[in-house]
Amino acid sequence: MTDLVVDASLDDTNSDLKAILDEFNNCQKNAQEDQGIWGQSDVASAMSAFANNWWVHRGEIQSTLTTLSDNVDKACSTWSDADKQLADSIAVSNS
Repeated sequence: MTDLVVDASLDDTNSDLKAILDEFNNCQKNAQEDQGIWGQSDVASAMSAFANNWWVHRGEIQSTLTTLSDNVDKACSTWSDADKQLADSIAVSNS
């Protein structure tokens, strides 16, 4: 009989997605905080323009990441429930 083997990659993916989404959600704040590190005004201006001009794309990416993260959350939950049900179904009663 073959055992069902699943590694933790789904949980790792879920954790990574949440970290990426957190970075996207905080990137505008981070860009403002980092403004003083660029030194030369041309570089600071270019970095500020970059951080502020891609808000449309950032919003689309955030939306997609949120949907993906929600779906992976559901998959993790479903897997945990299925795993528990399978374990319960083969549990040996000591009665």
